[in-house]
Amino acid sequence: MNLGLHLLIHFVFAVLAGLFVWRLWRKPMPSFLGGLLGGFLIDFDHFIDYFIAFGFKFKLAYFTNSCYSLKDGKFFYFFHGWEYVAIFLILSFVVRKSKKLKSIFLALALGLGFHLMVDTLINEGMRPEGYSILYRAVNSFKIEKVVTPQDYQQYLIRRQEVNFSK
Repeated sequence: MNLGLHLLIHFVFAVLAGLFVWRLWRKPMPSFLGGLLGGFLIDFDHFIDYFIAFGFKFKLAYFTNSCYSLKDGKFFYFFHGWEYVAIFLILSFVVRKSKKLKSIFLALALGLGFHLMVDTLINEGMRPEGYSILYRAVNSFKIEKVVTPQDYQQYLIRRQEVNFSK
């Protein structure tokens, strides 16, 4: 899928998460902030993966082609995890007095949930359990554990094709 369309879908669902929470508790700033953080800005963890693999020598072509996972064979994506949805959802109900905090936590949970649902449906080759941070951690973040066998074979082919010394 086109990267621009993929990001647009995430942005729309992030705004919808914020809109839902705003209508619920009438706190627009915390609602939209939480929705955007959870549903759209979650993808900043791709930069973390890139810098783990390559350090601070940024090459746009490597980043846009997800070469960071090709180099180190790892799939960290520290912010992509269903566990966070559960944590923020629980926090939104535990916080009793502050509607601002409730709004942020619920919008974060919804934004993250929407984001992960979209990724699960759109990103072919990724196993659904691959979107669990605990599952990835238990499996040492190894890419062969979070993608389908067919996608792993494609990964091995792509890895041989990329020259990282350029």
